[in-house]
Amino acid sequence: MAMASKVTDFISCPVCLEHFENPKILDCLHSFCEHCLQEVVDKNFRNLPTFLCPECRAPTRLPAGGVCELKSNFFINRLKATVLSKDTSKEDADVEFEDAKSRALKFSKQSEIDHCTKHLTNGLAWYCEECKDLICTSCKKESHIDHDCSSLDVVTAKVKQEIYGELHQLRVKSEQLYPDLNIEKERWIIKKHEASVASQISDAQNRMQRMVNEWSDGCRNELKAMCASAEKQLTAIEDLRAMGKASMESACRFTERLLSSGSKVEVVRLASQCKTRIGDLLSFDAPLPALPVLETDLDTMDVAVKLVMSLISDDPHKMRRTGGFQVTLDQAEPREWVDAVSTHPNGDIYVRTLSTDVKKGRVITFGSAEEKKGDFKVDGIVGMTTMPDGNIAVTSWTRKAVVIYTPSWQEIRAFSCIQPGDITVNSKGHIIVICSDQMVRVFSQEGVQLLGFPSKSEADDKYSSHVATGQHDEIYVSDPNDDCLRAYSPSGKFMYQYGTEGDGDGQFTDIRQVCCLPNGNIAIADRENHRLHLLTAAGQFKRFLLTHENGLSNPAAVTLTADRHLIVGECDGAIKIY
Repeated sequence: MAMASKVTDFISCPVCLEHFENPKILDCLHSFCEHCLQEVVDKNFRNLPTFLCPECRAPTRLPAGGVCELKSNFFINRLKATVLSKDTSKEDADVEFEDAKSRALKFSKQSEIDHCTKHLTNGLAWYCEECKDLICTSCKKESHIDHDCSSLDVVTAKVKQEIYGELHQLRVKSEQLYPDLNIEKERWIIKKHEASVASQISDAQNRMQRMVNEWSDGCRNELKAMCASAEKQLTAIEDLRAMGKASMESACRFTERLLSSGSKVEVVRLASQCKTRIGDLLSFDAPLPALPVLETDLDTMDVAVKLVMSLISDDPHKMRRTGGFQVTLDQAEPREWVDAVSTHPNGDIYVRTLSTDVKKGRVITFGSAEEKKGDFKVDGIVGMTTMPDGNIAVTSWTRKAVVIYTPSWQEIRAFSCIQPGDITVNSKGHIIVICSDQMVRVFSQEGVQLLGFPSKSEADDKYSSHVATGQHDEIYVSDPNDDCLRAYSPSGKFMYQYGTEGDGDGQFTDIRQVCCLPNGNIAIADRENHRLHLLTAAGQFKRFLLTHENGLSNPAAVTLTADRHLIVGECDGAIKIY
């Protein structure tokens, strides 16, 4: 007979698959045998303050005394005792949860956990609000006489009401997790793209001679690797959704059983843990991870045929320089250097300079043909970005403000900003500014602050140089002091940190401007190491885009044009286009 929930499933450890032995409950509300958890900790988390749940990978802090000091799951113990008691027949071991529940409740009336540890014959009947502890009537009269105490019935009813409300919200969120994600559709797109590009490669191969065969095989392998990577990424997203949903449903399932079947003492004792876990899951606001972006550089096969010899002999990842120009800088004191580059939808390139005299920064404009179009001095400029409407937003240190200009540098409006630094804009048109108090502030275009992060205490030991936004409005901040990149969600939640000081892979010596590419990857200028890093949106190092061997020298600035050419600005004024 099919049954919705079997007690035997609930009293079996997910690790050893046997009946629980001294079950311990983790922060995520999953339970495991004490000896199973001990093996997990000894094998993978020895001498660490926290360990990960073997089922959902949620972290739990390890008590000072080790696994044995984790909370015991008395609720499971009672169910196990009921199912395995002498007066329970073998077929009753597979009865539904509701059938075993009533017998477990009867069994629990004699359970020692309902009695006072000080007055062993007294039942726990009160909850001291001041001591946050369950007590008996004798304790209330002796040591809690002046404390605010509530009856166990009242506290239990209150706790249940609170948790039921949050539980309902969690159920709703569980059903709505990534509602717009269609895994099968994304998988179909990948396969369709693979078939389409493979067909183009085959057509080109028919027009090529013997030496082209090596190139076409290379293209196929790269395509398959890209699509395999995309499939892997999509599967990871699918697993992430499944894990998130499973965690939420598991928490709901356990809490509902506790509220409906647990004793009053168990409800009160586990209330804080349940509420904490539910609260953590309710606050889960991780954005939908970036879906695979499938891009293959096959503009025309005729061009590929003409370039086949160079393609065969060159590194397939090698970037080709297509242009560039030199910006004339003032080398007299106060010395001037290139700090950032940005572009306008009309094709103009803006080169922003800084000086040892903060008042003397300027913006030099070049046209798409690399001809100089203008030179505009902005008092105290420390950052600039192009707005969605084509206007230009500038941060001025001396004015302590964000100033909006037209493309012809006519001031439109300004609003105040505390100690502003670099500036960028997200897809919603919100203005993002990093400030010298190490806070990142998000403003509406009218200057209303919408968000500020991290907290002042978290920001005290950080330093920010440049800021950029990603595909899904993630915020990336470079920190030259710690030589690292910090990534935040659109809501300001810290996601990860990439980089340390040094000259190896994933290391910087003076990290500078950050550029987010259309496929979600990130390019970062590493000035003193004379190179550009390329990493994934998740912060994984891929390779170096350009290095000193490619002629790069002290790159401080990097950006992308509308037609996807990479622009690199070197400190001495050399602007190189790839």
